[in-house]
Amino acid sequence: MKEKKKITPFSSTVVLTLKAYRRIVGYAIRYANQNLKPDKWREVYGILVGSIEKNSKLIVKDAIPMIVGDRAGVKYESKQYVDMAQIDASVFERSVQDNREDFIIGWWHTHPGFGFFYSPIDCMTQLGYQIPNPYAVGLIFDHCKKGTSENLLGIAGLRLKDPDLGMSSTYDLIELSYETDQKTMAQKVDKDIIRINKEMKDILNEIKYIDEVLRKKALAQLQRNYGLILVPKEDIKVTENEEEAEEDERFLYEWDPDFYKKSYRIPKFREKIENAISDAYDELDKLMGSKDIEKLKHRKQKLTNKIQNMVVKPNEWYDKLMDDFAKRIENISHLFDYLDTYERKVIEHFEERSSEYYRILDDLNSRAELNLEKF
Repeated sequence: MKEKKKITPFSSTVVLTLKAYRRIVGYAIRYANQNLKPDKWREVYGILVGSIEKNSKLIVKDAIPMIVGDRAGVKYESKQYVDMAQIDASVFERSVQDNREDFIIGWWHTHPGFGFFYSPIDCMTQLGYQIPNPYAVGLIFDHCKKGTSENLLGIAGLRLKDPDLGMSSTYDLIELSYETDQKTMAQKVDKDIIRINKEMKDILNEIKYIDEVLRKKALAQLQRNYGLILVPKEDIKVTENEEEAEEDERFLYEWDPDFYKKSYRIPKFREKIENAISDAYDELDKLMGSKDIEKLKHRKQKLTNKIQNMVVKPNEWYDKLMDDFAKRIENISHLFDYLDTYERKVIEHFEERSSEYYRILDDLNSRAELNLEKF
């Protein structure tokens, strides 16, 4: 009986799905295509998400765009490691939730006009993926190769032959398999390319609007006029680094004026509402002791109306702000997959800051009703 040949990680099958291929090409052609002059072409980088089946097949299910570089390389900065850690955690959470075994299985980047090979820096990057996971793969996309007789999709897979040798290891191309036939994949992606070339400029303008108008102006004005978010005193400093200035994401869980006044700068509007709620409860507590139920009900309604009127404007402003944001997201959503880490972060950052404001506003709306356990 003929002995079955053992499959090594290097020779294991790699299956590229349509979703992953679309994201690779869709992001890549933003920075290198036939409509741009070659000296304007730029490399891009991303990570691959997928799973390993039966220690013999690697399935590339998604390809997340990360960063754009220059003509002949991508400078990978420390913040990208933070982004990768966050993506890794997110992939793990989804895998647990959906009962899947997906994780980061490699990386991809582009070589516009250069073809399929690994530079020494590429080998080092591949080593970082393949040492912990011998099945890890690197994909390279070159739009100049796409549509040619030898490579219809313009993409190739590479692995180090012996990652235990470190930088001394050689690499080689590996054969890729595909979720569906290559012609169908190419046709579908060609439609995406037309749409991206036509609409991406408008999408980027929407992202700029979210950052420059909604966050820096509208949300900032809402906080200035109807301040709710507490600012830690120890973090108040002069800085030109906006990310550093916006870094703190803490919010109030329980109102304790004495503690927070020592540690935070409390917006006057917030303090006014908190004091009004506290005074109202003190007054209602005294009326509860008098057993005059009718007077208690009448006074409670009056105090409730007063406090609710105080939060009418911030509620109106916030709703208007989020309605505008929802429209922008609707315009962006169909091309969201082709945005990189920075562009997605602009959206996420606005969501985080607006959610921080809303959590406090929602809590105040609830407490403004002055719910008493009993009369």
